[in-house]
Amino acid sequence: MPIKLFILGAVRLHRDGLALQLERCSNVQVIGTGMLDDAIRSLRSVPADVALLDTVQLEITAVVDALRQSLRQLRIVAIGVREVESEVLACAAAGVDGYVRRDAAADEVVTVVESVMHNELICSPKVAASLYHSVAAQGANGGAALTVRELQVVELMGRGLSNKEISQNLHIETCTAKNHVQNILQKLGVHRRSQAAAKVRSSISRQRFG
Repeated sequence: MPIKLFILGAVRLHRDGLALQLERCSNVQVIGTGMLDDAIRSLRSVPADVALLDTVQLEITAVVDALRQSLRQLRIVAIGVREVESEVLACAAAGVDGYVRRDAAADEVVTVVESVMHNELICSPKVAASLYHSVAAQGANGGAALTVRELQVVELMGRGLSNKEISQNLHIETCTAKNHVQNILQKLGVHRRSQAAAKVRSSISRQRFG
């Protein structure tokens, strides 16, 4: 089955133009385009797998938060991103699942969407190193840095997923997911799942501006 997409942007010509280009790709299906209110209204009745966000035109953090509150399992991909550390880290801090470079073609959009559906991230080695160091900085306050698997769990926790839903997404046992959550809360020194996700985002934001 094709991956269902919703394109969200402030400029109709931009989002409709991208939709036309993606129509010729057999492995994705654009089910709608519009602004935030349009997306939330549409996606509640016709769910999508991935939302594509035009970062040039949108306040990405507010949009991601609104989408997460209404559609917690939706994957979110930022498009039009300059592949520089500050911009990619800003996307990570906002909670997006992946990004598409500003100069990418339509087939590259599809490649990124497919990678996100497999819980993978496509980025340059330089950006990967920046993300790694921002994660390592989490342990700077006296706690241990999170493992790669724990970071995956935190990202899903940030969407509001339960332990069972996390286990299904990562193809692990529910008890294993529960253990990861407990370890994460202990490492980060918090008591709530939402606090854990917020603390990781805050760490990435500090890395961006620090």
